[in-house]
Amino acid sequence: MDRAKKRNLLTLAFLVLIIVLTFVIGIFVRGYRLDPDNRSLRPTGILSATSTPEGAQVWLNGKLKTATDQTIVLSPDEYQIEIKKPGFTTWEKTIIIEKEIVAETNAYLFPIAPDLKALTFTGAERPQISPDGTKLVYFVTSEEEQEKDNITPSPDTSAKTETEATVAALPKETKIGLWLINLTERPLGQSFQARVLVKLTTDFDFKNISIQWSPDSRKIIMINPNSEESKSYFLLDVNQSYDFTTPPLISEKETQALKTLAEWEEQEILNFQSLFDRLPEKLQDNLNDSAANLSFSPDELKILYQAKKDFSLPEKLISKQIIGASTQKEARQPKADSWYVYDTKEDKNFLVLEDKDIKISWFPTSRHLLLIREATSIEIAEYDGHNRTTIYSGPFENGYVHPFPSGKQLLILTSLNNSRSPDLYSISLE
Repeated sequence: MDRAKKRNLLTLAFLVLIIVLTFVIGIFVRGYRLDPDNRSLRPTGILSATSTPEGAQVWLNGKLKTATDQTIVLSPDEYQIEIKKPGFTTWEKTIIIEKEIVAETNAYLFPIAPDLKALTFTGAERPQISPDGTKLVYFVTSEEEQEKDNITPSPDTSAKTETEATVAALPKETKIGLWLINLTERPLGQSFQARVLVKLTTDFDFKNISIQWSPDSRKIIMINPNSEESKSYFLLDVNQSYDFTTPPLISEKETQALKTLAEWEEQEILNFQSLFDRLPEKLQDNLNDSAANLSFSPDELKILYQAKKDFSLPEKLISKQIIGASTQKEARQPKADSWYVYDTKEDKNFLVLEDKDIKISWFPTSRHLLLIREATSIEIAEYDGHNRTTIYSGPFENGYVHPFPSGKQLLILTSLNNSRSPDLYSISLE
């Protein structure tokens, strides 16, 4: 055999080897494994076990398998999966592993005993959070500070307080007025230091004053009813500071203020309608006719709603089906008064809650919901209704609970040890 033929044979053999290796790698990536007993290729699926925080244990059908942030090759079947980490709640769910499909856990573990930390010590009256959840305003109506040495958790709370560092940073005197806290975390640490947005006098009508945020969370209109016949409107930029302690009080003209309020309301309606119009047409018809209290998740891919009456949700509202979609049980026959979440990405509808006495809202992860039983307990559940976890049990005011934008903390308004007026506290979820 001459040199040219040898070279051609080697080239051909090399090409065949590349093709074979490519085929083998392809079927390996797709989840096929060699079954020596049956002398065949066995189809498998993959479990991508992730958790927050990382480094949790992964248990499959009661047996410790590995740690999170790993992929596990499994035979197609139904598996009971538990993800555990000391000091945190256990995440568990039944997941169906299908051949050639990657299933994910995306487990979020919450601390068993979260820390409770005071954000204010002067009382926080009528706090109101901005539409984007990044800012909070509240009124301080007295110059007197509360006794800081006596701020300890009541016996029926499940959280601990850490107030020493905050106490040391407090000013010696507080000022009456409207205060603002930025709830966004800074790169170098959590500050959340309050500042006076508007200085007010002691004779200001705090009892009847109201606050209206702009849709972009940049401005506020403070409405003060001077009498039954007239009102004062103050347009405030949250990036500035104002002093209303010396007359005259400069306010917006009523006609202009009412026009601004109407524009804000219209903008909120348009913002919601733009999201609603993206939903499948048949889903829009069902929600318009049979649902109430609609709200979109922060990532705008899911919609929470309460059924007004029994109805049927059609199958395959989305023509393109997602590979690796949730295998959890659906509820496409919603019942009156119950709460549901529809996932627009996966065309899945899940029952979340049947209890009418619980207030429900989205958590910043877009995968969780806040469940608030007024003045008694706070829970977090996944959007498909699973892994319902009690975060806090204890007193809090008027069901006032809001997550920080990062999702690492909750904000509550409560009065511990029968203090004079309620204060703002954060509950750590890390």
